[in-house]
Amino acid sequence: MVKILPLISFILIILAAVCTIIGFSTYWYQIKIEAADGSVIETYYKYNQVKAVVSFEGDEVSGTTGYDEVEGEFSAQLKFYKAALAMDILAFVNLFFSACYLGFALFKGISAVSQTKFKNSLNGATIFLIIATFVVLGLPKARREDCEDFANDSSYNYSGSQVKEICNIGINKKFIGSETEIDGSKYSWGPTTAWIAIVIGLGLTFFNNIFVYIAPIFKD
Repeated sequence: MVKILPLISFILIILAAVCTIIGFSTYWYQIKIEAADGSVIETYYKYNQVKAVVSFEGDEVSGTTGYDEVEGEFSAQLKFYKAALAMDILAFVNLFFSACYLGFALFKGISAVSQTKFKNSLNGATIFLIIATFVVLGLPKARREDCEDFANDSSYNYSGSQVKEICNIGINKKFIGSETEIDGSKYSWGPTTAWIAIVIGLGLTFFNNIFVYIAPIFKD
């Protein structure tokens, strides 16, 4: 007979693992430009590619490309995306082992050693998800650094004050935000599917940690 308390914890682990899979399979961040002429450009970013969706008068065109084909500098931002990806994968691995250890507890008791390994794996997943969540918060600073590197390219001949003016904008200061230009164009930016999934996974894993330590899930 399946034991209810271990089953609850097992389901939470599976749901959190699904969130980590979403994390390394889709986009982490988006920038949306609503132009004065009614056109909309949405750009999505993750560790290995950029997706652009252009909409105008009911028509929509989309495409994906690698960072080496996109104008601009992304080296600093890519460090953050890749760090978040690494933490996400490590969280998934820990959740996988947690599910394996707990699988035995669904039908029969498990040894004290396995219980400890299960708790350590669950703790590890929580820590890695916390890091993945907060690493991405550093993107505005990374964007500013990339902007300055790109603007300082000798072919542009920008002065120091011009570089500062170009790069000292809201999107390079805030993780989430929006701005409206003089011509009526609106810029908005913030996290999207992958980061939201990681936050949900973190919430599930954090709650599961508390549940495991409070509920007698290993008792017969």
